[in-house]
Amino acid sequence: MYENEAGADRLELLRFAERVAERHLAEVKGWREEEERRRAECRTGKSRRPSPPDWVLEVGIGQGSPPVCVHVGGCEMASARVRPLSRLQVLEALDRGIEPCTYCRPDSAVGHDG
Repeated sequence: MYENEAGADRLELLRFAERVAERHLAEVKGWREEEERRRAECRTGKSRRPSPPDWVLEVGIGQGSPPVCVHVGGCEMASARVRPLSRLQVLEALDRGIEPCTYCRPDSAVGHDG
């Protein structure tokens, strides 16, 4: 029988290594399962998210700040400080001189000719 200096035989050491590996594998499986749950929750959340409004008004920072820009709903250039607008409100905002976004061109989308 092969023994190391501590007196444990090779079979005992292999069993110990196997238990450690099983614990690590269980931990990794848990991490993977948690990631799968997280991704499923994200997909569910995205599918339940309401559609963006057709047009939005971006406002400045601070209460009572003047409007900054008009965007098509869902424009990537719009900040988080937006308010939904109807088509009529978009036309009125553009007539008042509020700038249209140069990226999404809401003025073209509503047929405003400046």
